[in-house]
Amino acid sequence: MMKRDEYLAQVINVYRTRHYIVFQQVGICDDAEEGTFLYSYDSYYRRTAKNDREYEGVFKARYNVDGMRIPVSTYGRKYVE
Repeated sequence: MMKRDEYLAQVINVYRTRHYIVFQQVGICDDAEEGTFLYSYDSYYRRTAKNDREYEGVFKARYNVDGMRIPVSTYGRKYVE
């Protein structure tokens, strides 16, 4: 699925949906015309038994193991197979 330690060091948030494990990289943009806003680049990995085991190994201590998305005003996404 991922080079877990390397990739987790780069992302702000990881959460799980019904079909995907999502890595959310969040940033802030301060634009003279548009103002200040949050954005994210999201990588969607399809949930498999192996990916779920890895995910749960890292996030098993969470109160809500699936986590939650950080709300942003703009985002881009890519699907990684």
